[in-house]
Amino acid sequence: MRKPVVRIVLVLSVLTLAGIVALAAAGHHGIVTSQDGRLSIATQGPSHTTPFVEPAGLTTIAGNLSRYPNGVFFCCYGYTISGPQSFLGEAFWIAIPFTPSANITAKKIEVSVGYGGNGTNGVTLSLNSDASGLPGPALATLNATNLSNYGSCCTLVVAHGGSGIPLTGGTQYWVVVSTSSTTVNTFDAWAFNSTDMRSYPFASYNSKSGVWGASDGLLPGYAVLGQ
Repeated sequence: MRKPVVRIVLVLSVLTLAGIVALAAAGHHGIVTSQDGRLSIATQGPSHTTPFVEPAGLTTIAGNLSRYPNGVFFCCYGYTISGPQSFLGEAFWIAIPFTPSANITAKKIEVSVGYGGNGTNGVTLSLNSDASGLPGPALATLNATNLSNYGSCCTLVVAHGGSGIPLTGGTQYWVVVSTSSTTVNTFDAWAFNSTDMRSYPFASYNSKSGVWGASDGLLPGYAVLGQ
């Protein structure tokens, strides 16, 4: 009985290794990507105790960030965010849908995106309207720079909305993490949340298809705050 078990374990190990492509050692912080480039896995990096706290006067409209200070999100597995001129040769973007329960003004967005160690250290964070169940035009956009390294925990990329973006209750919106003309060669990753391991719908984009498409799976870490 032992031999079949051993064989099964070995087969699973081979399949796992076959589905992962190791990146070049220099400048990638030990990160590997899935064969199609969509997933990024990092070795654990330095930890920073930065608990998720709702700022005074704001409430969480949508999100999945943990209040546990050493696990606001999951450090080391997530979706690739890259520009079309990255070493992957393709842009990968991710968008999460959310629907406020009532009219409210979005003031702040936080996402668990980290720098992958290659290309420009930056990412574009936007709040988008909906277009037939997929991300539509951006209502507000921020180009963030100097991201913490992917694999470390738990520094968030934060976008402040100034006077805010009015949202209509019952209407779907999107939190989008993408790249821009200034980050065409970037390689980042959006780390998974650590509070809910169920599958949810989201949208993904790659530059080969040139369009957003519906996906489902684990969601990366995010929060939309407002009043």
